Amino acid sequence: MAKAEVLPLTMADIDAIEPLVRQADRDEITEALGIPMRDALKDGIRHSFKASKIVVEGSVVAVFGDAPVSLLGGLGVPWLISTVHVERYPRAFLAVCKPEVAEMLTRHPDLVNYVDVRNTVAIRWLGWLGFTFDDPEPYGPQGMLFQRFWMRRAPCA
Repeated sequence: MAKAEVLPLTMADIDAIEPLVRQADRDEITEALGIPMRDALKDGIRHSFKASKIVVEGSVVAVFGDAPVSLLGGLGVPWLISTVHVERYPRAFLAVCKPEVAEMLTRHPDLVNYVDVRNTVAIRWLGWLGFTFDDPEPYGPQGMLFQRFWMRRAPCA
């Protein structure tokens, strides 16, 4: 089985990654949220505690990170943008996801974000990771239906 590497994501990566973004992720960000993909990638790098790329056999399958809502609170915003290569390496991709979410929870006691209800693959993946979902509600400039998803760090015993 191919093995995934989690490497730092930099501004220099954007030109190569942007054209490879999966259509469902592009629809969510550019159509529903009204943000150009390049800007979303730059913002992710700029605002995340740790912005990373998942690379399998030389192909970037996804980029992700966790951004603080504010420097005062413990709320973190996890994000992930996948590329067309994720479908070729699903097991390698999934193998790194849960450990990365666990690491995010060491930085933030709570993780929260929104997912486009049309992005059913992402919703299944988020459920597999253990996120809880709220009911769909209008979100973003288009008022399209999104679901808030969240996870809370387990209390210390």
